[in-house]
Amino acid sequence: MTKKVYDQNTTILCVDFGKANIGTALGRNGLVMPLEVISGKNIDTALFKINRLIVENKVEKLVVGLPLTLDNKETAQSLETRRFAKILKVTTKRPVDFQNEYETTRAALNEAIDTDVSEKRRRSNDHLAAAFILRRYYDERS
Repeated sequence: MTKKVYDQNTTILCVDFGKANIGTALGRNGLVMPLEVISGKNIDTALFKINRLIVENKVEKLVVGLPLTLDNKETAQSLETRRFAKILKVTTKRPVDFQNEYETTRAALNEAIDTDVSEKRRRSNDHLAAAFILRRYYDERS
């Protein structure tokens, strides 16, 4: 039996950072639930809302989706995401882990299509992408 790299009882908030939208998902005991999409246009407001989610859900750790290429190389967006994660770590006083988010947006869109989500609601599926990122985080550490 392999030892888990994370404590299963730890409540984790996953953040899928984007300039326009920030998707959030909550995880505990390996279970994942999409939460909400926060506007990324005003970073201070976004940080306030993320901090509110952390307090309300007693979050102990953050996982931030990192947009790397297929061969795990950094991108301009991944550098911006790292800067945001650094601010997030300082303001929330929570540890931050990164998880490669390659193809999670496409997976979230496919899931929305498969479950007959309307075309209008599919435009804002960043919280579903955050859930896919967190699911991958759990899978890779179990």
